[in-house]
Amino acid sequence: MHFNKRYAHTLILVCSLLLTGFDGFRCTDEESSDESESTNSRISVGDEQKISANSGGFNGNLGNRDQFGSAVTDAGDLEADGVRDLAVGAPFDDDDGKDKGAVWVLFMDDNGQVDQEQKISSTAGGFGKNLDDDDLFGSAVAGIGDLNGDGDFDLAVGVPGNDGGGTDRGGVWILFLDTEGKVREKQKIADDAGDFGGDLDNNDRFGSAIAEIGDVNGDGITDLAVGAPNDDDGSKNAGAVWILFMRMDGTVETWQKISRDAGGFGGNLNANDYFGAALAGMGDLDDDGIPDLVVGAPGGDDSGAERGEIWVLFLDIEGKVRQEQMIADGTGGFNGDLGNDDRFGSAIAAIGDVDDDGITDLAVGAPNDDDGASDAGAIWILLMRTDGRVDGWQKVSASAGGFNGNLSANDYFGAAVTGIGDLDSRGIEDLAVGAPGDDAGGPEKGAAWVLFLERRL
Repeated sequence: MHFNKRYAHTLILVCSLLLTGFDGFRCTDEESSDESESTNSRISVGDEQKISANSGGFNGNLGNRDQFGSAVTDAGDLEADGVRDLAVGAPFDDDDGKDKGAVWVLFMDDNGQVDQEQKISSTAGGFGKNLDDDDLFGSAVAGIGDLNGDGDFDLAVGVPGNDGGGTDRGGVWILFLDTEGKVREKQKIADDAGDFGGDLDNNDRFGSAIAEIGDVNGDGITDLAVGAPNDDDGSKNAGAVWILFMRMDGTVETWQKISRDAGGFGGNLNANDYFGAALAGMGDLDDDGIPDLVVGAPGGDDSGAERGEIWVLFLDIEGKVRQEQMIADGTGGFNGDLGNDDRFGSAIAAIGDVDDDGITDLAVGAPNDDDGASDAGAIWILLMRTDGRVDGWQKVSASAGGFNGNLSANDYFGAAVTGIGDLDSRGIEDLAVGAPGDDAGGPEKGAAWVLFLERRL
C-alpha cells in the first residue's frame, strides 16, 4: 500500500496516525458466532450536525489540508453552561511553520452547533512557540479532567512527529486550560521531558493516541495511556502502549510498557499491526476495581488484509495486562461485515451504556470503509459484555445506521470518535466523529459530525 504523508494520518497519524445498517443489527452469544437478530434495543442516528469550515456555526479559519477532525475528544464543560465542549485536532495546520499542528476548543450548544471557538497553536491560545515543523500537534487529543485540581478541565495533546531525543520519537503536551479554552500552563512528556524514562526509539511516534484511563494505581490521580504504534517490539511497526502514572503537575511518576514483548500482553501482534494507533479508557469493565483499556490495531490482518482489530485489556494495579480479548471480524463475538483495508480500530471511544444494560459500550472507527464511496468511512457501535466480548453491533455509514449526512470519497469518517454526553436529552449518549479528509470549504480542510443517537424498539 502507498500512503502520502497526509493520508497516513488515518493509520499512521493515529497509527502514526494512522453498524451493517439499522436493518443489519446483530448479536451473538458466547457459544455461537452465527449472526442472528438482536434482542437488544436497536441503536441508530436520529439526527446529525456537521461542523466544518462552512457549517455548524464554526467560524475558525481552516487552511487547505489542515485535516480538522483527525482527533476529537470530550473536553468537559469548560464554560460551565451545562453542555459538554469538544477539542478537535488539526495536525497539518501551518501556523508559524509547516505541519506544526493545532487544536480547536469548541464551546458547544445542545443542538450540536458551535457557540464559539478557541484555537491553540504556535501562534494562538497562549501555547507559545513550542512546536517544530512536522510535529503534528493535534494528532491525538484527550480530555483528562481536572488534573491539577484548579477547578478547570485540562487536555493532553499528541505530537507524534516530535524529535525530542531522536527523529519522530514523539511526545505529549499536558495543557492546563482556563475557562476560555486558552493555555494557562503546560508540561511536555517525551523522551527528554516530563520525567518520562521509557525507552523510545526513532520513529516510534509516541503520542499518536492518548486516553485518560482513570486511577489505575489508586493514588488519587488520573493516569494516561499513550500509543506508540510504530514501536518495533517483536516485529516492525507491531506497536506498543505506554501506561503513564501521572503527577498533578503533568509530569510522570512511573510507567509501564505494553507490547508483544512487555507488560504481560499475551496476544499475537505482527508487523504493521500498529497496536496503539487508538486508545480508550473503558472504566472497570470486569468489576475488579481496576480500570481497563481498549487498544486499536488497525493494520491487523487476522480476519483479512488490514481489516483491523481491537484489544480489550484487563489491567492490574501495576498497569500490566492480566487478561486480553481480541475483537475482529469473526472474533470476540463480532460478526460485522468488514472489508479488506477497512482499518477497523483506527479510533475508539467508550460511549456510556447506550443499550441500557449496565455495561459501557464502544464506538470504533473504520475510516477506510467504502460504503457509498471509496474510503468514505464508517463507525461501529459495539454493545459490550463484561468479559470483553461483543453482544451486538450497529454500523453507521453513508448507507447504514440512520445517518443522513453526505459523505464523499476519502472523507475518512471514523478517523476519530468520542462520546459527548447526552446533548439533546434523549437519554442516550451522543457522539462526535471526525472526517479529516472532508473537502468542505477547500481540499482536506476536514470536518466533525455530531451524531444524536436514539434507541428504537
